Amino acid sequence: MTKKEEESFVKGAFEALVTRGVAERGMFTQSNVTQQELDAFEERFGVKLPSLFRTYLSTYCYDFSVICAPIPVDGLENAKENSEKWLWWIELLSLPKEEPLKNLYGLMESLREVCTNKELLGLTLKNVRNLVPIGEWDGMLCIDLSDGGLCSFSQAEFDWKKAGYLDENGIAHGIKRMTDFKMLLEVYFYGKYDREYEIQIAINNEEKPDYTTYIHR
Repeated sequence: MTKKEEESFVKGAFEALVTRGVAERGMFTQSNVTQQELDAFEERFGVKLPSLFRTYLSTYCYDFSVICAPIPVDGLENAKENSEKWLWWIELLSLPKEEPLKNLYGLMESLREVCTNKELLGLTLKNVRNLVPIGEWDGMLCIDLSDGGLCSFSQAEFDWKKAGYLDENGIAHGIKRMTDFKMLLEVYFYGKYDREYEIQIAINNEEKPDYTTYIHR
């Protein structure tokens, strides 16, 4: 996507939250994050953030952190056509108006500190340099900069090699959850599977979902 297309896509994602009845417009405001601040973050940690994620960080600020949406039971990466859907909650990085990037800095520092602590994971910075934590999905949810995908790591697992989180070169990739950050916005903001989920619960004579409960602060 071009920069203009990225901006339109991200703004459309937040607008979709309002249209779907998940959020109120007052729950997010224009971001004051500058490109220079994003450059400084990348330099501080030696990373290159995906362009769409940079656009996301510099578009709106918001305080909510927990959001849910229907997803395929067999996972987003392996979803079959017309597969069963269920509601799945994630904790997403919040971007408060005051110091919007402080949480991202905190997550990065915490991840690297835990991973390189010899009494905990005992990894090297090289093992985890490509990981940018952005929330929680059945464990820590990260952007894997090696391919732009989203992956997760169980916080109860301290042997990442045994858990299969490391490749043959010792680089951490975790459990793949989504192909990229764009997919996260499609599913959790645009409500990609809303209609299929509504049809499914109607067939099962279940109560219609209350979209106003899909976001928690």
